[in-house]
Amino acid sequence: MMYNKDDVIYILENNTTIRKGKIARKQGENYIIQLIGSCGALTLPEDQLFESEEAAEKSRQQIKLNSANVQNAALSWRFYALNK
Repeated sequence: MMYNKDDVIYILENNTTIRKGKIARKQGENYIIQLIGSCGALTLPEDQLFESEEAAEKSRQQIKLNSANVQNAALSWRFYALNK
């Protein structure tokens, strides 16, 4: 999706916290984002921006699920290795 100046977007901060922001401008392949209620700006690629809070939440849940699957796989491997 292409974003324009002043579009409201959402990001995942540290893959856990949903933050609301506004597009300041596009710079090459990235967007300069002003977080609402914060000073300063972030430069992020388009694939890290979400058009709604719901889309950001869906991505956050998927990241959480993927992380749990990786942890379970690691624990299963350790259990197997210990009991071999």
